[in-house]
Amino acid sequence: MIGSLQSAGLATTIETITPSESVKTLETFGHLLGAIAGSSHGRVDPVVSLGGGIVCDIAGFVAASYRRGVPVIQCPSTLLAMVDASVGGKTGVNLTLDGGGLMKNLVGAFHQPRLVCADIALLESLSDRHRRSGLSECIKHAFICKSVGHDGLGDWMGEHLESIKAFDSATIEQLVMRNVALKATVVARDEHESPDAIEGGRMLLNFGHTFGHAIETLPGLSPDADGANAPLHHGEAVALGMVAACRCAESLGMCAPTTGDSLVAMLDSVGLPSCVAGLPTTDEIVERMGHDKKAIGSSIRLVLATGVGQCTIVDDASGDAMGVGIDSIRA
Repeated sequence: MIGSLQSAGLATTIETITPSESVKTLETFGHLLGAIAGSSHGRVDPVVSLGGGIVCDIAGFVAASYRRGVPVIQCPSTLLAMVDASVGGKTGVNLTLDGGGLMKNLVGAFHQPRLVCADIALLESLSDRHRRSGLSECIKHAFICKSVGHDGLGDWMGEHLESIKAFDSATIEQLVMRNVALKATVVARDEHESPDAIEGGRMLLNFGHTFGHAIETLPGLSPDADGANAPLHHGEAVALGMVAACRCAESLGMCAPTTGDSLVAMLDSVGLPSCVAGLPTTDEIVERMGHDKKAIGSSIRLVLATGVGQCTIVDDASGDAMGVGIDSIRA
């Protein structure tokens, strides 16, 4: 990519980061801003991001902030980034609180990309684990699809699940297109995630994320109880969060008691975790959930299932119901 830019006569400055939640910080953000300022980058010059979701988020935030906004071109290199992080304009970094806790995406801006270039061939370079992690966001979309006018996505994924698991290139191309279309529909309705846009609003895209973000940055957690595979990848944490959200909803009588079973069956089929060993106390996880961006005051807002493919926003889920959800993912 660098060669093609330079052959077109464009001056380039390259900055490389090792993508992990621990480097998705204000310090990295500041370093990149300094580097771009030192390169005489102008108002019309784009920031070009090549990488997964973490790179997309940081690069987008740099572009949103430098000179109060320069163009950003997202070139996602992972399935997760192609169907989620590169689309919709959410950018940001994590914030480390006193005591060392890492709060996901607590600082950021909405800044839409000028262009998203998703090359499916890049997915051939991914490990199986990174591929599975990306499928988690696709499954999330399948579990909200009927609430946002894309009713057929879940059925299509079920019908093509074997080809999806095999990462058949033609099927994956369709998977990316269908998932981007769903997210684009939601973002077009509610670009800035209005707290008042409940039904069909952008908050629905956070199904599984309130529980998932609370455990994603916990050290030592792995999808298979092997410490060598810690920490959890984002998609793995979201998979666990979706199970917790389904079981929480079931305990509140919001959906059939088999809703979570349908989700777990799909997660199991593609090799994503539905439970995890080593979780801390329920109170600690609930406290971490309180730092979620959707929270209003002391109220934790949850995206909960009302059926397969249908979700809604709940402001007043009881601590007991959240505890049921958390306990359901303990191994």
